[in-house]
Amino acid sequence: MDRKRSPLAFRLAYATGTLTFVVKDVAFGAFVLFYYTSIQGVAGNLAGTVLLVAMTWDAVTDPIVGSISDNLRTRWGRRHPLMLLGALPMAICLYLLFAVPAGLTEWQTLGWMLIVCILLRTFFTLFSVPYLALGAELSSDYVERSSITGLRTVVHWLGAILLTSAAWGLVFQGDGDMDGRMIEANYHQFGMIAFVLVILFAATAIGGTSSRIKKLPTPYHRERFSITNILRDIWTAMKNRNFRMLFFVLLTFGVFTGLFTALTTHINTYFWELSTHQLFIQSMTSVIPTLLMIVALSWLNARVEKQVALKLCIVLMVLNTLWFIPGRLLGWMPENHTTSLFVLVVLHAYISIAVLIWFGAVTASLIADITDEQELHSGKRQEGMFFAAQGFSIKFVTGIGTFAGGLVLTMIEMPAGAAPGTVEDGVLFELGLVMGPGLALVLAVPYLFASRLRVSRAQHASIRAELDARAT
Repeated sequence: MDRKRSPLAFRLAYATGTLTFVVKDVAFGAFVLFYYTSIQGVAGNLAGTVLLVAMTWDAVTDPIVGSISDNLRTRWGRRHPLMLLGALPMAICLYLLFAVPAGLTEWQTLGWMLIVCILLRTFFTLFSVPYLALGAELSSDYVERSSITGLRTVVHWLGAILLTSAAWGLVFQGDGDMDGRMIEANYHQFGMIAFVLVILFAATAIGGTSSRIKKLPTPYHRERFSITNILRDIWTAMKNRNFRMLFFVLLTFGVFTGLFTALTTHINTYFWELSTHQLFIQSMTSVIPTLLMIVALSWLNARVEKQVALKLCIVLMVLNTLWFIPGRLLGWMPENHTTSLFVLVVLHAYISIAVLIWFGAVTASLIADITDEQELHSGKRQEGMFFAAQGFSIKFVTGIGTFAGGLVLTMIEMPAGAAPGTVEDGVLFELGLVMGPGLALVLAVPYLFASRLRVSRAQHASIRAELDARAT
């Protein structure tokens, strides 16, 4: 692979593919559960079970697609055919998710939801696993890889901020006195917009990177598809110590982010008592730390070793967690409904976003480097399997975070449907203990795994030299 820096237009074309992830994540994170419970009348526990079953399906499809992608040989390469195969059906399923036929019973609606969710996740996996693996193949340079994954991470965050804000501000408009969230036609409109956006973003990523197909690495050996070979690929990947440690970092760090995300709405509503207008301002201004990281990532990637950066991200997140909510528990924070408190809440969010962007860029770049190490020692390039494992860890902890969040709310006896300012102080104190000191303690686990990684710029240079000599 050519080690010259890729043109910005090329890196942007590749990064655009992550916006398909954004559309799916915003749909599931903000609208799917509300649509099926409040608009379609499905019981919350049943809808949650359907989403959990659909998420479990990823545990089957992710390694299968990863193995197929690693071993595929076509004139269009290993990654692009699968991305093309998954793009259009994925877009169709996103539309159908918000287009439940009229007149269905609750169980028929659940059946529709389950089938569409499973199909959507299957086709999304067909696109996402080879797409992520492709990012590791676009460059073999230690710093350039961080540049590619860093831009992808920044584009992802910008897209999530802008799409969420646009959905609430433009699509879910009210009609007279009727709340826009309660109008079914708005969800149909969002589904159609999601369909168009996924097609546009996927086509840009596929077409914009197709010029590199002939230069991408190909496997030394091609294996036939079988369950035995998939299980062997999984075992081979997990035998790599660095990958195993990084996988556990992602898994355990994700428990922190999953639980924090699941309970953020409760914290903002009841703990800090923020208004919806303040939340809109916080969301829109989150582009500031995201844009700043575009510049900062290049500087950081060139000067900080990736293992050091990984541990530093975790330490920064611990510190950002310990001053925030514990400050209120100790009586050090300004009172609710004050401008000074809102400024501190926004500052905390900015720091979190910046650290998470750096963390995402570093982990993706590390997987690419470990793929080279894997090829040197095993003779197999397993980008697909490695990034399938990363994708599964993200999906797994999202489910665990939601489940754990519900468990926490039950344990502290958070009242359902309570108005801000009416929840007892004792309940809020227990919620603060979980979201402050509790989450900080959770971060000790990924730090221990990150400390056991053995990667460096010099080590990667040596590995690349051996691989290039072998290829010659």
